[in-house]
Amino acid sequence: MRPISRKSNLVRAVVLAVAVAASTLSGSAANADSTWISGPSLSTVSISGPSTAKTNNGWSVSTQSTEFTLNYKSSAADAGKFAQVNAFDLSAGLVVAFASSPLASPTGCEQQVLAGDSHSCMFKLDGTGAAAIHVSVSGSSVASSFRYILLSGPNIAQTDPGTITFTTPKSAVKPVLASVKAMAGGAALLRFKLLDAARPSVGVKVTIALKGIGDSLSATSATSDASGMVWVYVADLKGKKGLSTVTVTVLGTQTKGSATIKWVAGKLLG
Repeated sequence: MRPISRKSNLVRAVVLAVAVAASTLSGSAANADSTWISGPSLSTVSISGPSTAKTNNGWSVSTQSTEFTLNYKSSAADAGKFAQVNAFDLSAGLVVAFASSPLASPTGCEQQVLAGDSHSCMFKLDGTGAAAIHVSVSGSSVASSFRYILLSGPNIAQTDPGTITFTTPKSAVKPVLASVKAMAGGAALLRFKLLDAARPSVGVKVTIALKGIGDSLSATSATSDASGMVWVYVADLKGKKGLSTVTVTVLGTQTKGSATIKWVAGKLLG
């Protein structure tokens, strides 16, 4: 039987469950390499994904996120060894699940462990002593959080818990051009850049609204690209002259930015 630890608000109970299971390790992965990491430290664990950030006691993740990656990185001296991360004390409504694989691997958690608890992840390090585990998440809000620990074996050792919290994106929305001119009866392109402390905000979801002249938007929602950009086209098929305003709002927040289009007849003179 492979290590199986059950979800519990008491870390001690989790560790005892892993210790009992670890004493009877068997199976192909364990026979190939039954060693574990030693001296576990949360400094080897990080979280990556859009709008993730280090905090004093863990990491923060965007409330918009439906996934992130849990990374483990030590050294080649730990190549092929096992480690385990357990999540616990999940807020009500929050759903967190680690990716699984038939056997513990650098990208997936032992299925036999997950069969008992999707919040426990036994994984195996690659040749550089690293692993990257996909984590899916749903039901988060600014009030959501969970705690996590890193375990080693077979003589069980554990870290103090870290905490993952959820925050709304802090991106500012800036139009590339605050005002543009376009031919009545044609279309206009507007571009907006999302920034977090002057850095591009990647993968942030926004809503897009139109007021005034214009028949349609190319999209009413979008996600910022690798440069933090959001693009939208406005059509004026009826050939009306006048003004229209496009507003881009970060989903789930009051943060927004606007740009205007002046629809004119004849030639554009700038």
